[in-house]
Amino acid sequence: MDDKNIPYSRDIQLLLSHFEQDFTTASLAPLGNGHINDTFKLVTATNSYVIQRINHEVFPDPVALCNNAQLINQHLSKQKLNNAYPLFVPQHLLTITGDSAVKIGENYWRIMEFIENSYTLESVTTAKQAALVAQAFAQFSHTLSQFSAKNLTIIIKDFHDISSRMNQLRQAVANDLHGRLSGCKEVVDFCFSQQKFIEQVIEISNTLPVHVTHNDTKINNLLFSASSQKPCAVIDLDTCMPGLLMHDFGDMVRTCCSNLAEDDPCVDSMVLNLSIFKALIENYQDTFADSITQLEKQSLIVGARLLPFIIGTRFLTDHLNGDSYFHTSRVNHNLDRANNQLQLYKLITAAETNLQQFVKKALEPIN
Repeated sequence: MDDKNIPYSRDIQLLLSHFEQDFTTASLAPLGNGHINDTFKLVTATNSYVIQRINHEVFPDPVALCNNAQLINQHLSKQKLNNAYPLFVPQHLLTITGDSAVKIGENYWRIMEFIENSYTLESVTTAKQAALVAQAFAQFSHTLSQFSAKNLTIIIKDFHDISSRMNQLRQAVANDLHGRLSGCKEVVDFCFSQQKFIEQVIEISNTLPVHVTHNDTKINNLLFSASSQKPCAVIDLDTCMPGLLMHDFGDMVRTCCSNLAEDDPCVDSMVLNLSIFKALIENYQDTFADSITQLEKQSLIVGARLLPFIIGTRFLTDHLNGDSYFHTSRVNHNLDRANNQLQLYKLITAAETNLQQFVKKALEPIN
């Protein structure tokens, strides 16, 4: 295998020995720009694959993570055979012994199919693109509504739990391990000042039905077909577990509706794109049709505010803790991200009344 001085190349060589495929003439190159895992593309004479080192500090049970993905893929694949799911389902390669995760030293690895003639987007530029994104992620969750969330392992406890995230921030502030609090106290104070919204989130969360949710519905977790320019697969199932639809919808808003990248420090120039928001919420509701309750529809606006707020607090917490969770590439990278996401939260909050007009009312039954 040609590794071109790739990090972990020795581990990858050992990983490949667990599979029956012939990788002796394969080439390897880095792939993507994810915050958490290390990802590579492996190319052989006949096929291409995605190799990933699972970050076991972020995901303490990589085997359960891979098992969750396998269960989801099996369900989606069955539905696709019945013409009930339109997207491609990228499969994990199984080892000679039938495993989807392999431990090499201290690290866990997996290999997945690479979807040829596909690409990812880092940002949404049109309402038409936003409509396609909403439809694809809604198709994913809607199809999984027939699969019990109880079958899945909780990969990260309290992942979108606002109380838990605020407690983590509170602890990071109290510890101030790296002496960074003085440089971001105004941001910290703003987060703690949002108690009324936090209480609203807790109240509505206790009334909503639990679904299998993706929990990381960023635009770059969709593959687009190079021929049709439409979504062809939902990828990165690492955080798929029991959750609420408002979480998935909120993350779409978070990653689609701002004119800035999530780490852009020029937050004063941020704009909330209402046409993209309208396309997201209307197509998300339409794809679920009558399988989404009126309360869940109302919760989508809460989710739109929640996800920028909660990821903003997570970036801020990681900044205070010394950047131990999210990959960073510059000084104060996580603080820039926190300021960016909290600015988006402020814009959505200011526009909330206007956004409510896009929540569709349930059809009245005909007597």
